[in-house]
Amino acid sequence: MEGKIKQLVVLAVILSIVISMSVFYLKIFLKSRDNFWVEFFNIGQGDATFIHFANNQKMLVDCGADKKILSKLGSAMNFFDHTIDYLIVTHPDRDHYGGCAAVLQRYDVKNIFTNGHQKSSDPYWEAWEKFYGLEAANKIILTGRQEMKIGDSELNFLSPDDDLDFTVRSGDTNNFSIVFILKSTLGKFLFTGDMEMPLENALLEKYCHDLVVCPILAADYLKVGHHGSKSSSGINFLKAVKPRYAVISVGPAPNQYGHPTYRVLRKLENIGATIWRTDQLNDIIIK
Repeated sequence: MEGKIKQLVVLAVILSIVISMSVFYLKIFLKSRDNFWVEFFNIGQGDATFIHFANNQKMLVDCGADKKILSKLGSAMNFFDHTIDYLIVTHPDRDHYGGCAAVLQRYDVKNIFTNGHQKSSDPYWEAWEKFYGLEAANKIILTGRQEMKIGDSELNFLSPDDDLDFTVRSGDTNNFSIVFILKSTLGKFLFTGDMEMPLENALLEKYCHDLVVCPILAADYLKVGHHGSKSSSGINFLKAVKPRYAVISVGPAPNQYGHPTYRVLRKLENIGATIWRTDQLNDIIIK
């Protein structure tokens, strides 16, 4: 009798383990299927945004400054999934591209978008160039407006664009950032990289003849340009976008750059935007 009880206990334990593992793997299997979401990673001072499309494709917009991006991707993606369908490197500033070499080492990246600009060599840039060259990806250098469809979402790339008219200092990287609109079932997102006022004004000039109604730039969610720097987020631009929510990707306060500035925060408040900051809210998930 005692032996049968022990056998039943062992069987119960085994059954419990099997059920627990089945639930675990089912959760992994279902974690990233058939739904759209956007996750702004708390990456410190820098940018990194993960987009999961309804057709189960994944996009990473910038990679932060270092390998910290890998732990963020590990938490956002299926454990067994090692594919990123689209990587967008908005411009060659380390807090945007520094972790991208690590991403290329860890993941199979299918498509890589860049603005084609280079920077002075440093170890991070050398690593990026090395693994970018080795990656068997479709490599796209953006020089003009493009549109593409992913699942039930649409992307409209607005910058870089050789037709935009603005003047910047030599060596400027911020105003050649990849800027794009993402239309989704959750609304419109405007991704800005480190765009500053010269590029903002050029986009206004090209697309917004009436600041009251500017359908191209109008968005529900604005990834605030250049981490809330005083050089970005001009009031006319913000009025044209009219975001309901403004996401600021920024390092812990007080950070060495003074981001986000009080002036930008006030402008966002004045247009009625709800401000979400990664240094205050950690990862920001919209789904």
